Amino acid sequence: MGLRPAMKTICTFAIHRTGTNYVGSVLRQWPGLAAFGEVFHPAQAYGLKPAHLRALSAAAGIEFADTLSLPFTSWARANPLAVVDVLRRVASRKDKQGVYFKVFVGHWTQRPEDVIAGLARLPGFTPVVLQRRCIDVYVSYRKAEAAGSYKHVDTTDAPVRLDAGAYAHWAKNAREWYQGVARALERAGIAPLHMTYDRDVDKDPAALAAHWSTLLGVDAPPQLDAAQALARQDRSDRLEQKVANHEEFVAGLQQRGLWEESQGYFLPAPSRA
Repeated sequence: MGLRPAMKTICTFAIHRTGTNYVGSVLRQWPGLAAFGEVFHPAQAYGLKPAHLRALSAAAGIEFADTLSLPFTSWARANPLAVVDVLRRVASRKDKQGVYFKVFVGHWTQRPEDVIAGLARLPGFTPVVLQRRCIDVYVSYRKAEAAGSYKHVDTTDAPVRLDAGAYAHWAKNAREWYQGVARALERAGIAPLHMTYDRDVDKDPAALAAHWSTLLGVDAPPQLDAAQALARQDRSDRLEQKVANHEEFVAGLQQRGLWEESQGYFLPAPSRA
């Protein structure tokens, strides 16, 4: 009998509105993958089940009532490697091929470079850096913020007014986050999978499942329930339809020398064969 392959620990590093919710809604249907959401969210861990909470309580030596409790979120964000260890152990008992979760800026109270160095020592660590065109991320984020919901709300006919100065501040933080992740992975000697929304996410559920299965090396189910996959919140593709003060906003970005940057990504996205 051959040795069982090392369980994959698939961590997506991204920011809000890059397609992670949609990807998660598809990956959660994979029987071979324990797929979670923001397990280090400052307010609530998404995707954990009672068995995970019991195992995490045992690891922490604290009885957590639920994933909404401040003691749990504070402990999880300060002890991400312990959380990942528990998720892996529970998944292993269920014969899973891997665990999947995502990390956004500010999720860890430990230094990200220290956590990434620890994750890099895990057999099967598979980091994913997911990006989307900067301007598309920002507009989507502001539209969702104005709607008061990050899913299940159609914002197509709800253009927003945007401020170039606010974009500049947001872009600086997002750029520093991605660059910090890239530096930490490089120091750990790990080459991530660089994915983009346009190339790797903007697909129908079946195509996305087949594509990510190939990239991650985890079996996708033969059939997916497309109804369980999230729908796009904004069906418009034109910036002038999304931004109420389009000309003013673009002019403000141009004056700050940010217009060209806004059309690309914060990190170079290497091509794949």
